[in-house]
Amino acid sequence: MQKVVITGGTGFIGSWLVEEMLEQSIEVIMLVREAAQCSVTDREGVNVVVYYSEEYERLKEQKEPIDAFYHLGWGGVATQDKNDCRLQMNNISFSMEMLDYAYEIGAAKFIGIGTVAEYSFCESIMDVNAKQTPNDMYGAAKTAVHYLLETRARLLKMQFIWTVLPSTFGEGRRDNNIITYTILSLLRGDIPEYGYLTQMWDFLYVKEVVRALRYIGERGFAGKTYAIGSGVFKPLKDYIITIRDIINPNQELGIGVKPELSDKVFSSCVSIYDLTKDTGFIPEISFEEGIRKTIEYYRNLQY
Repeated sequence: MQKVVITGGTGFIGSWLVEEMLEQSIEVIMLVREAAQCSVTDREGVNVVVYYSEEYERLKEQKEPIDAFYHLGWGGVATQDKNDCRLQMNNISFSMEMLDYAYEIGAAKFIGIGTVAEYSFCESIMDVNAKQTPNDMYGAAKTAVHYLLETRARLLKMQFIWTVLPSTFGEGRRDNNIITYTILSLLRGDIPEYGYLTQMWDFLYVKEVVRALRYIGERGFAGKTYAIGSGVFKPLKDYIITIRDIINPNQELGIGVKPELSDKVFSSCVSIYDLTKDTGFIPEISFEEGIRKTIEYYRNLQY
């Protein structure tokens, strides 16, 4: 690839994806709400374009060769916003608008970003081609937009790929997910509290997630759904103990203190067979290596 468009490039995964592209000398057009939000405005190889600006409209006329359009822009990912129906419906409308825009500027391929939250009632390895079972409005909105985008792309005769992202961790993620919660609690000397943590889980370091996304843009086949993951499945408890042992092996963990959190649990494991077969992606950074980098990042934030 030589040039891509990225929405949501100021977010956690999006900002890592921008860096991944630049490391490979791939030009990036970042679509943003405000240029002031963007920390890479002056970086060589990045063109920051504000939505609905004159430059945004000019891209339709210029129709520069664009290899892939990555749509990561999505509001309401935080736990407290996932059931905000109006917000999630707005995400659907915006995603459809971005597909039409990608078509208008001549992008060769549109890559939509899904989530394991589409399969909340899966208790084993997820089949990303099976019926989705979302448990909140966020997962339901992602499920709906998948089919809407796929249908619209077919009508436009545009290449479309859907991706299912895993539980992603790494430097820069600030929301209260279980990895962040565990690290910050332990660094403060607190006892983090959980359910029983018996469900099988798959975490993938963010650097690996964006490498997989790049591979999909370069080598993925239109019409397919690609699950991204490490291919390594462990009980959630094992990951939490690993984090504890790195920070302080003598620190107590409150596993089982909140049994209500285990009333309904689901697996977060996906097969990456198609991803590896079609693109050659094989995870290179282990959970332990990635989590050490992540812990150091949060440790440095405290000083």
